[in-house]
Amino acid sequence: MSVKVSVVVVNYNGLQYLDACLNSILKQDFRDYEVIFVDNASTDSSLEYARRHFPSLVFVANNLNSGYAGGINSGLAVARGEYIAPINMDTEVAPGWLSAMVDFMDARPQAGAVCPKVLIIDRRDIVNCNGLNIHVSGLGFCRMLHRPDVPDADPHRVSGISGCSYLIKKNLFKRMGGAPEYCFMYNDDVVISWLLTMMGYEMYCLPRSVIYHRYRLSMTPEKFFHLEKNRIYLIFSTLEWYTLLLISPLLLAIEIMVLAYCFIKGWPYPRSKFGAYLAAFKERKYIGQLRKSYRSLRRISDFTLLGRLTWNLEWGQLFGIVRFRLGGMRRD
Repeated sequence: MSVKVSVVVVNYNGLQYLDACLNSILKQDFRDYEVIFVDNASTDSSLEYARRHFPSLVFVANNLNSGYAGGINSGLAVARGEYIAPINMDTEVAPGWLSAMVDFMDARPQAGAVCPKVLIIDRRDIVNCNGLNIHVSGLGFCRMLHRPDVPDADPHRVSGISGCSYLIKKNLFKRMGGAPEYCFMYNDDVVISWLLTMMGYEMYCLPRSVIYHRYRLSMTPEKFFHLEKNRIYLIFSTLEWYTLLLISPLLLAIEIMVLAYCFIKGWPYPRSKFGAYLAAFKERKYIGQLRKSYRSLRRISDFTLLGRLTWNLEWGQLFGIVRFRLGGMRRD
């Protein structure tokens, strides 16, 4: 039997978060949904714990850690819902989180996906993100990061949905091939948003739907490698060659600034940056295959696509150096 929504929870050694996350999902005021628990070969007994304490869930146990995107696709393979709702394990959701997004999507056929307002879990008056601002170079930034939360019920059209939590039509998700598995970590939400825009669909953030996330802005060499690698894959698998040529001065300027930052930070960062270049070169045939598959999705031109993205950079977010001061507390 089908259900309206398949909630996909991807777990990797998330034992400490299980109770808070799953209990909040199971207390929704919306009832027509299933919860698919995908375990990415955890070693902390979290899968066994979930099976004992939450037997009503649908369980998928992967033999290896396939990353967040791969975990979502494992859930997508068994999902019975009209909508798919991936969600991070280190979250808690408000009781109306799911119903608000479903009602919104049912009323807007041109909307491809919607995401909730994401607040920082230990400072619930502070915004983690209200959707994403996606730059034309493939960089994604948390929209309204670290701003005080304000009451707002109106939906906001955004250039990207946050991978922390979103609701997407299953038929569209399957058409794009599910979540991009080359994004083992990071940027899968940017790729999904970019492809939905290419397909001519709109995305929204819905403040009436609320989720709380354990979030800390930071940057590490490993994170930097994945961000840069995934961004290169995205740009070269979707944009036409003439578009790349036209915006090459902008892309080159960004590369120079990123490289300058890398050398200031120290050797692990240049190594990560050049590692991203090398990974893309080694996988150039795979990127070519992605270009062919993505071409069939296109419903708008590159110029229309780029016009729906942002041209403003937020370097502090990118490199994890943004700080905020509220109530006398200074945090990353």
